[in-house]
Amino acid sequence: MPGILFLQSDWLEHLGPLYLSAFLKSQGLDAGLVISRSPKKIMAEINRVQPDLLGISLASAGKRSALELLERIKALSQTPVVLGGPHPTFLPETLAHPAVDFIIRGEAEEGLFQLISALKNNSGLENVPGLGWKKEGELKYNPPAKLLENLDRLPFPDRSLYFRYGFFRRLSMRRVIACRGCPFQCRYCFNAPLREYYKGCGKYVRHRSPENIIAELRELKAVSRTINFVDDSFGLDQGLAMELFAQYETEIRLPFIINLRPEQVNEKLARALAKAGCHCAQVGIESGNDQIRGQILGRKISAEQIRAAVKYLKQQGIKVLSYNMLGIPGENLEQGFQTIRLNRELKIDFPRFSIFQPYPGTELGEEIIRKGLARREELWEKFSPSYFRSSPLSSAEISRLSNLQKLFRPAIKFPILEPLLKKLVSLPRNPAFDLVFLASIAAQYRKAANLSVSETMEYGLRNLALYFQ
Repeated sequence: MPGILFLQSDWLEHLGPLYLSAFLKSQGLDAGLVISRSPKKIMAEINRVQPDLLGISLASAGKRSALELLERIKALSQTPVVLGGPHPTFLPETLAHPAVDFIIRGEAEEGLFQLISALKNNSGLENVPGLGWKKEGELKYNPPAKLLENLDRLPFPDRSLYFRYGFFRRLSMRRVIACRGCPFQCRYCFNAPLREYYKGCGKYVRHRSPENIIAELRELKAVSRTINFVDDSFGLDQGLAMELFAQYETEIRLPFIINLRPEQVNEKLARALAKAGCHCAQVGIESGNDQIRGQILGRKISAEQIRAAVKYLKQQGIKVLSYNMLGIPGENLEQGFQTIRLNRELKIDFPRFSIFQPYPGTELGEEIIRKGLARREELWEKFSPSYFRSSPLSSAEISRLSNLQKLFRPAIKFPILEPLLKKLVSLPRNPAFDLVFLASIAAQYRKAANLSVSETMEYGLRNLALYFQ
């Protein structure tokens, strides 16, 4: 009997449930997963496996739809529900929702194991680390767990959780993480407030050893064509990174994808990446305007550092994907076009444009609420599950920038269209803009992720609903 049944509505491989499942199994408990938006199908799985607990990893963008689904499930099942992930971590008051029985804040391996054990043994919950729970109508919050410093002690992610579905067995790209934590202060990101939550609980940035990572990759090699390192910023310890690349080159030899901060990239690192087989380096530009990037977003990176990083990578034949945001508070249309022009100047292979999302709990999200640019309740109603879709903020300028985001590809590719595009983005949002955007993303995603045409089509079709929710 599974200790926990994870519920998921998207067709994305999330490492969180994989690590939790592996840890629970190492402690003698079990875990299962069902991917569905249908309460009927979910209930059929609940009735089949009779879990002790239902679990959802919840991001703020998916809060509304997830809680609506849980309300329908709880009307049919008495199985208790635990929420984890960024949303309950930064907004623990989510526990007050009647469909939620528990939350676990932050890294959840030890807390989830202790919670399931307590439920099985009908014992107290006061000492379960990171747990939020209810006692006679009162919300209780336990202190966080001590951070596990030696990540090599964790079992490898339990890929069988997803491999029950043929789609994930067919998908040739595997997600791997080499490090937990990020030391930077981006004002739109969760890492700074998460560091504060864990203050006094141990070292926040922790690395797996190269040997441990290579051991996992050996197991994945037979079922992978591409490895995607999903660390927020890979190579924070360049000595460890160089060791890993040397072993990867001789033992794994699969194309890989990596996230890099521009100021990390130098000629030596770029050469090592290329030699090890790096297919694509994903680099955050975010904004082409120095003031917006540095002061509003908190990314203390100059345009010259971005230019140098891209130059080093391209000199070694590594494809570059850039992360960019439009619709940032205080941004005007001309500054949005500066981001377009910088991507064009750098000849970015795969420019990716999203719409800024002011997530409550982040420094910038809280500032927007304090300044009255949005009310917290309005944000929850207006967030889209996809940061590619729309902005929860309302202004004529953000509307124009959101339209520009949909037209990023023709804007970069055809500079002669800039005067026309400046007029088009003032039109009301319309399906034609969405179609242009989706076609642009689909065309680049296959090459950036090193997927086959069939994989790209199936991946896109299965997750298309996220965009339109």
